[in-house]
Amino acid sequence: MGSLSKAYDQLCNPWQSLQCQWQASGTLWNDPVQRRFEREFWQDFERVVPATMNEMQKLAEVIAQARRGVR
Repeated sequence: MGSLSKAYDQLCNPWQSLQCQWQASGTLWNDPVQRRFEREFWQDFERVVPATMNEMQKLAEVIAQARRGVR
């Protein structure tokens, strides 16, 4: 489970940073290209990354339960 936790952290920390940067860029970048990027890429990131992180947490719980069952 250690490697799963590490992978989660490797996704979570940069994702939080990226979200902050995206919000900050919105005050400076507001044109058709930005809206196209948001529509074609960013919206997918906002949907997929948190869902992936949620599934990683669920998987970690299942692994922890399995380990407790083996002991």
